Amino acid sequence: MLDALFKPKSVAIVGASNNPFSIGHIVMQNLIDHDFKGPIFPVNPKSKYIKSFKAYPSVSAIPDEVDLVNISIKNTIVPAVLEDCGQKGVKFAIVHTAGFKEVGEEGLVLEKQIVEIAHKYGMRIYGPNSQGIQNSDPEVSVYANFTFVPMSPGNISIVAQSGGVGETLKLHLYRIGLGIRMYSSFGNEADVSMNEIIDYYGQDEETKAIMAHIETLKDPAGFLEVASRVTQKKPILALKSGKTSEGVKAVASHTGSMIEQDTLADAIFEKAGVLRFHTQEEMIEAAAAFTNQPVPPGDRVCIVTNTGGPAIIAVDECIAAGLNLAELSPQTKDTLKQLVFQEAIVSNPVDVVATAGPEQYGGTVEALFDDPNIDSLLLVFVTAPFVDCEGIARKLGELGKTSPKPIVCQVITIEKWQEVIRLIRESGIPVYDFAEAAAKSLSAMTRYGAILRKGTPIYVEKKGECDKDKAGRILGNFSGKDMFLPQPDVFDILDSYGIPFVKTVKIKEKSELEPAAEKIGFPVVLKVDAKEIVHKTDSGGVKLNIKDITALLSEFEKMVEKFRVHKPNFILQKYEKDGKEVIIGAKKQSGIEPMIMFGLGGVFVETLKDVQFRLAPLTEDQAVEMMHSIKGYPILEGTRGEKGVDFNALVDILIRFSQLVLDFPEIDEFDLNPVLAFENRAVVVDARIKIKG
Repeated sequence: MLDALFKPKSVAIVGASNNPFSIGHIVMQNLIDHDFKGPIFPVNPKSKYIKSFKAYPSVSAIPDEVDLVNISIKNTIVPAVLEDCGQKGVKFAIVHTAGFKEVGEEGLVLEKQIVEIAHKYGMRIYGPNSQGIQNSDPEVSVYANFTFVPMSPGNISIVAQSGGVGETLKLHLYRIGLGIRMYSSFGNEADVSMNEIIDYYGQDEETKAIMAHIETLKDPAGFLEVASRVTQKKPILALKSGKTSEGVKAVASHTGSMIEQDTLADAIFEKAGVLRFHTQEEMIEAAAAFTNQPVPPGDRVCIVTNTGGPAIIAVDECIAAGLNLAELSPQTKDTLKQLVFQEAIVSNPVDVVATAGPEQYGGTVEALFDDPNIDSLLLVFVTAPFVDCEGIARKLGELGKTSPKPIVCQVITIEKWQEVIRLIRESGIPVYDFAEAAAKSLSAMTRYGAILRKGTPIYVEKKGECDKDKAGRILGNFSGKDMFLPQPDVFDILDSYGIPFVKTVKIKEKSELEPAAEKIGFPVVLKVDAKEIVHKTDSGGVKLNIKDITALLSEFEKMVEKFRVHKPNFILQKYEKDGKEVIIGAKKQSGIEPMIMFGLGGVFVETLKDVQFRLAPLTEDQAVEMMHSIKGYPILEGTRGEKGVDFNALVDILIRFSQLVLDFPEIDEFDLNPVLAFENRAVVVDARIKIKG
């Protein structure tokens, strides 16, 4: 537990100073200014008093118990201070000091040393190179941090890898009057981890939403486990920076080549139910909605407006954000017709017109509460100078405090009517300058509602339908090696897991061609099979639609000559045509389950990059959602009179494939490309497995 960090009963400041430009001075001033409820002990061997507080030469000289120590001194002195803190029985030490692993090997050694010292005494290190923590709980009111944004109570807790980003989030929440619950920017994460902090926030009843700025996931598996639990109780809003990998390692599979640092984060967020945002502004705007509004039970939104144009923009943005316009019930329409002016439009959007006053605008919103077809409301309100704008705001404020459905509001106004914004916000209804922001925030809440309704995923293994022992024996033949498996062995592994593939025969000698072709039936495909030839099509190692034995013998001789230096084998396959090409792939990840990929396949996979990634294992629902998420889904569904593909067959392959890569962690990269999907079946045409010893 992190109580002594976020709820300390006493705080000492090592490096406290009367110099107003020192970190120690600022930390102490923040504690004083925000009325920390416990005793404050400045530590400075050269001063008797700091800001009228008695100063102590060391932590051990403090006569009382100390829960938390803030340290801002030269990095080489930190170990000795921590020894003193440990002997005193300090529970947590916030190390603001820089000069540790972020500066190189020497700093890394020093960082490991301070963690070892702390753990020797059962103490925890927060940082080093850290900004600090805050807790606005009036019973604690601790601002053990050297930053400048005033702390006011709220119900959003923030954890940020970058102190600058964290301060930006705090600043803008403060500007719109929301405040924070708890705050943390932890620096090097040498000991106390981001995962622990998120877990702690998740257990805090007063935290309604968690905002997380993430640069790198130090422990992806730990994050997935913690976040999956927390998101079942409250939303985690994440901003991930560092979207591309520098110096991407060379990979041979299509799947591996398209995985970057950002892709893995997306897959982890999706599996854990974390809501990802791509800008600070969008995350702050969504947090404003989560802080007081209920979670929508569905995606049906009703727009209420007193001005036409902005409402049309709101409609467009809602649809773009994945929401659906609600169909008003006949009873609701009858009620509204009796309430609004004759020129009003009673549909969706509901346009009460600019002359609507508190009775018409507020009454309309209230009437929509009872419509079972509506899950959420988006209000567009322009402060027309010829109506009682503050009266409308007061009515909306009253409704906002008791609304059973989430409400977001765009207010179009000037400084003259700032009271309108205050009255609406005071009720808990978030106010936005633009319809786009309101729609995106409502969409984020709707997405979270869908996550809650899904609950904990249930993974069903294909027990009894997969021969794990057979696949294990094949892979065991290559144990300890780093290599691509021969094609026939790959197809045997697919067969052991019930993954369908085209008729395939291994060819070593020319004399084997004719009986193999008779077994398969023309037309056929001839492929080279050598571990040095990874992309067979690119190197001319594939010949399609060979229609007779004469052509087959000729093509075989050409390939033998072309690839003589590799001493290859060959495979002969049944030529399939007219199927839709998709790719299914997997790539092993360090410290976490493999990534599964699905998308449009064939030779253009790396050009179009129309793929989706998820972490194994997959449920049937997740497999279906992957297919629906690619841009090319309409192609698979069938366009211009074409029949759609057999989605059930593709789902079955995805589930079996997911289970296969989980069962054998030695599989590093795995591509099924292409998989041909037909109206009533799907078959693998080409497959590659790369293993690592």
